[in-house]
Amino acid sequence: MDVLVLGPVQVLADGVVVTVDRPLERAVLVRLALANRVPVPDRRLAEDLWGAEVERPVQRLRVVVSRLRAALGPSAEVIGRTPAGYQATVSAPDLLAAEAAAQRLHTARRTGDYATVAAAAMAALALWRGHALADLRTIPFAAAEGERLDDWRLSLTVAGLEANLELGAAGEVVTELTGLVARYPMHEPLSCLLALALYRTGRQADALERLARLRRALAEELGVDPSPDTASLELRILDHDPSLQAAASAAATGETAAPGTAAAGGPATGSASSGVDSANVPRSFGPEPGASESAPRPVSAITTPLTSFIGRGREFATLTTALVEPGLTTVVGVAGSGKSRLAAELARSTARSGRSVVLVELAPLDRAEDVLPAVAAAVAAGGLAAEEAIAPHDPLPGIAAALGGAADDRGPALLVLDNAEHVLESVTEFVRTATGFTVLVTSQRPLGVPGEAVHPLGALDRSVAVALFIERAGLPGLVTAAEREQLVAICAAVDWLPLGIELAAGLTRTLTISQLAQRIDDRVRLLVGGARGAAGGRHTSLRVALDWSYELLAERERAVLRRLGIFAGGFTLEAAEAVLPEADLEPGDVAPAMADLVNRNLVAVQTDGATRRFVLLETVRDYALARLAEADETEALCTAHLRWCLHLVRSIGASDDFAAAESVAAVFAEWPNILAALERAPGTSRPADGLRLAIEMHVPWLARARFREAQRHYAALTSMAGADIAPHELAQALSHYGFHTLMTGDLDAAAGQLARAGALAEPLDDAELAQTVRYYQGIVDIERGKLPAAVARLREGERLAAHDTQGASFADALGTALLYSGDATEALAAYTRSSKVDAAHADEHGLSRGLGNQAKALLDLDRVAEALAAAEESDRYARRLDDRQILPLNDLTRAAAALASGQLDAAESYCRAALGQEEDATGLARIDLADVLIAKGETAAARTLLDEVFASSTGGVPLLAARAVSVALLRAEGDEKAQSLQEEVRAEFAAAGFGWRRYTDRLATS
Repeated sequence: MDVLVLGPVQVLADGVVVTVDRPLERAVLVRLALANRVPVPDRRLAEDLWGAEVERPVQRLRVVVSRLRAALGPSAEVIGRTPAGYQATVSAPDLLAAEAAAQRLHTARRTGDYATVAAAAMAALALWRGHALADLRTIPFAAAEGERLDDWRLSLTVAGLEANLELGAAGEVVTELTGLVARYPMHEPLSCLLALALYRTGRQADALERLARLRRALAEELGVDPSPDTASLELRILDHDPSLQAAASAAATGETAAPGTAAAGGPATGSASSGVDSANVPRSFGPEPGASESAPRPVSAITTPLTSFIGRGREFATLTTALVEPGLTTVVGVAGSGKSRLAAELARSTARSGRSVVLVELAPLDRAEDVLPAVAAAVAAGGLAAEEAIAPHDPLPGIAAALGGAADDRGPALLVLDNAEHVLESVTEFVRTATGFTVLVTSQRPLGVPGEAVHPLGALDRSVAVALFIERAGLPGLVTAAEREQLVAICAAVDWLPLGIELAAGLTRTLTISQLAQRIDDRVRLLVGGARGAAGGRHTSLRVALDWSYELLAERERAVLRRLGIFAGGFTLEAAEAVLPEADLEPGDVAPAMADLVNRNLVAVQTDGATRRFVLLETVRDYALARLAEADETEALCTAHLRWCLHLVRSIGASDDFAAAESVAAVFAEWPNILAALERAPGTSRPADGLRLAIEMHVPWLARARFREAQRHYAALTSMAGADIAPHELAQALSHYGFHTLMTGDLDAAAGQLARAGALAEPLDDAELAQTVRYYQGIVDIERGKLPAAVARLREGERLAAHDTQGASFADALGTALLYSGDATEALAAYTRSSKVDAAHADEHGLSRGLGNQAKALLDLDRVAEALAAAEESDRYARRLDDRQILPLNDLTRAAAALASGQLDAAESYCRAALGQEEDATGLARIDLADVLIAKGETAAARTLLDEVFASSTGGVPLLAARAVSVALLRAEGDEKAQSLQEEVRAEFAAAGFGWRRYTDRLATS
């Protein structure tokens, strides 16, 4: 099925028109066609149809899709449904043909083949049947997409006219150019082309008059001067520069074009102020012309700005060229110079070209060691690598492999690291390994590594700075000549830096331009080059400019602004209303104050679906925190923020105890705030509430296998808990601490922490707490290889369970103890009991764990197909939860099944995938991989793996398993010691009660 979009929408099935009467149904079909067969998430599709504020979007979307399928009749199967959203096996052949023509145009322009350029432009333009998506312009996405396609049409027109002009057809293009300039009077490339055409037809005076009109229009409407290219063309026309003749004429006379001209003296059609680059497709969906026809490349989430990109045209062009090849480029400049915005625009532009792009915002990170995990998460979120392909304990190789492997004929992957100055050492260490991909870093200082290309970002040009002020103040066409002079003074007072200009523009909501200019004095000039680390944080160069904005605020807005600094990574209005109020500020005062701060550009707004979040620029947040300290409010706000985090986590988990993946995701959506609250609590009067927050985070940490993160916070907070924490709370915290420590492999420390928890719980007569401690102690018994004790403890726990979910937890752990003891039948029965309860409560984490465990038991019972099906179902829940513990365990189950059936390569692949997620050598992945390598005859590699296991072993089940595989290794090597080691290991198995068939079979092999 084909969908034609370059005009009113037409739908064709095998060349026959299919009538889709309703605009919404046509819009869905077009949107899916523009996605190039990539599934579109429901919420995104709904927003594209109705906007962000629509109620019940998913339900409404289903109705529209159902009607669309009915309208398509026999062709309804082209609309498919995947877990990622709706997908359509349709194409937009007119758009594809236009893109192919644009590719030919680009290639021909690079070689100076103007005849081909003109022909390609004509071929592309012939595909338009009117305004693109003309019948859908009331639909939000179609209005924006239609305008973009029409802009592209204009760009193609300009490219074709430019080519004809260079072919000597100046007289023929004057008429068309005159009409286009009348429609687009401030489009510099068009006016320049018309001036050049007039000049080449002997009308020098008319050419100069055309450029003079352009100059006046730009000054009167935008308050800006023409671009340097336009000014240069004007001088060359005055001088009768010989290089202005057409390319064909230049070739005939043997003359060459002047350096820097776009085409043999023709004006550059992509000047920074034009707003439209020649033959460039500003599309939101899919690759640009020139990109290959394959599926769009992965791109990490890049927020679409709410304001236009003004200025930095030269820097944008220079950096676009620099980023084509692999290597390191660093954009440096003072705070407020626009580094982040320029980097984001470069990322968006690169993504539109079809290359893979990953953007990582480093500003929210407080510790250098958080850089690599942040990059790894962004790479995985962008689809460049599965999360299990990047090892949490050593993510660097996986990151480098994913980014390096994303290169193709469209170019290398681009990694953008924004705001690196406070984690510079960690970023420097990382980029030293960057090969095969492009890295763009923004920082206040260069990294200082070999091969680094440093691009300083200074002040804006005067005309661009004034245009930026006018646009941000919302005053286009309303500024008088006298006020323009005052704007120059205002922009100069903030040293022509974008952030200072935007802050000043925000003040026009309160002051006139004249009043603003009258308040300019030395107090408000930017302290450019302020010392890093001086008072006021790392953005001291804007301290005085921010002082100015702050002093013009009413007291209510001042209080709100400085207190907002307590949030990390953004916040909602409800969060601000909960945290900010004190005696001088009512909750009802927060919203109007926030609205004023947004208007003044001190607070930014981000919209994510139906959720609206607010953020402070790091510059402004540093300033707010400094003001908070000056007001002696830091401690009170930290306390309020921590209590809000505690209430938030409790309220999210209240309904289902984080059984659903959505609940876990909701908590981690506020992770920057939760992390900040936890890290600020030790060493203050707040460790008790900090520990309570850690207790509430137990299940979310468990669901995402963040055991070391949990261990770090419990270690800091339990050691400082005093009289403010009740004994039962401390015992609960210690039991959780013991569990997370256990999951990191430190069995002795875990046992000690659980013993402390048990001692505290014993006199409290708290059955629930006693069961919690008993459960964790049973798991420690399992891991330490004390299986009879574990079975007894866990059977007792299941018998004493006060409710079904508690009993399910004990049943699951009991199943593992029985499986390791060699009773797979009883283990499967226990696992099944547990999973039934988890299913009844829709506990996705429980199902993820329980189904994976059932797969292991089924495999021991030789029910291989059922085992693999259970593992697959477990994966489905684990992926929803981002559970990095369960997924590798399921891979080991698949590896065991493959090994048993003789599929050695597949078994090795599964083991290596699991090994990539194993943080140290205390797990089973190395052991199972060694077992596979023995079967493949690679005994030396197997021995290396087992040596790593024995060197790191803390005992327990992994050591017993490794000892069994060691017997198989000696036997494979023909070592006569195999028999004696086999007898030793059998004795060890008997002493521990260990009988897991996966490893006992290694002893039975002759």
